[in-house]
Amino acid sequence: MNRIDFYFDFISPYSYLATTRIPDFERQHRACFRWLPVNLPKLIHLSGNIPPGNVRNKALYSLRDLKRWADYLDVPFRMIMPGSFDSRPALRIAGALEGEKRTRFCRAVFDELWSGGVDAKKPDWLQRIFARRQLPAAWQTLDSDAFEANTRTALKAGAFGVPTFFLHGRGRPEMFFGLDHMDFLARACDASGRNRRL
Repeated sequence: MNRIDFYFDFISPYSYLATTRIPDFERQHRACFRWLPVNLPKLIHLSGNIPPGNVRNKALYSLRDLKRWADYLDVPFRMIMPGSFDSRPALRIAGALEGEKRTRFCRAVFDELWSGGVDAKKPDWLQRIFARRQLPAAWQTLDSDAFEANTRTALKAGAFGVPTFFLHGRGRPEMFFGLDHMDFLARACDASGRNRRL
């Protein structure tokens, strides 16, 4: 199996779109994704990057690009204005969960937020997700700052935004940034599989 670290923040629409590709990707390319929540604003700041919303032309382009990607992937999408909600409560829960539980929780949060299932501007948006997706109530009390440690790890590895993927194999993990680079990630996975069979 190809082991892939997937760094994300729930405030990232491109991370949401990437998650919609992961199930098919795992089947088609013999891959296993490890979901790693990060503090995106901190990662952007520490890496010297600039948020897309701070550059007017980039923000306008991104909005059109996101709609184009959602149409291409045939998934529901509703734009949430940058800075309109705090993802840290959900990141804390995600960091405390492991394995399939983390994946289930993260998928639910991404799907409900970015498909328009819940309104992120409402103060109880996370509680609404728990109710709509029938997630275990006990998870709401979980708390972990693992996402902050993940942020530092991602930064040290070279990340400057999300979604960022690191493919593990021989030697140093190979980094792929952005939804549009998942095809290159797929090619690298397939090449890795061929090399292992030789």
